[in-house]
Amino acid sequence: MSEAVWGVDFESFVLETLEAYSRLARAQAGDLHSAEDAVQDVYLNMYRRWEELSTRQGSLTAYGRMAVKNAVISQFRKNRRMVPAPVQELPEQESGIGIPDAAYEIFKEGIDELIAELPERQRQVITLCILQDLSPAVVAKRLRIKEESVKRYVKAAANNLKKSIHESSEEVSA
Repeated sequence: MSEAVWGVDFESFVLETLEAYSRLARAQAGDLHSAEDAVQDVYLNMYRRWEELSTRQGSLTAYGRMAVKNAVISQFRKNRRMVPAPVQELPEQESGIGIPDAAYEIFKEGIDELIAELPERQRQVITLCILQDLSPAVVAKRLRIKEESVKRYVKAAANNLKKSIHESSEEVSA
């Protein structure tokens, strides 16, 4: 059997059985997410062994139903060993730097406006190095430039941002 037909055959099997397997898993697991995980695990395992399974005697649908039942039981056993932590009340949301989310969003908008005024390459470097907290070496690889160039762009961007902040503070005080 060619691989193209093999993939199409499996795809049609999934489309035919997905609804029934999902219902079966939901009925046994009682939890939608666990049921979806079980069905997906079964399809993954069946796909890996599809050539062998499709040439066997017997019904693939029945084999799949049994595999779904076993997958749900296996998940239950794994989850039972986990000790659930009690859910506590969530604290009032604060940013990573300790200010309320609303104020953080205002600061973030201002920072985004300042960064948007930078030249393209400086904006890319600042976004990756500062906002995404990547090292200059990683940024250099990602942008396909030298690490020294990344450091120069950061320094130039910092100077440009200082100028922009200084100019905007003069406008506010005037």
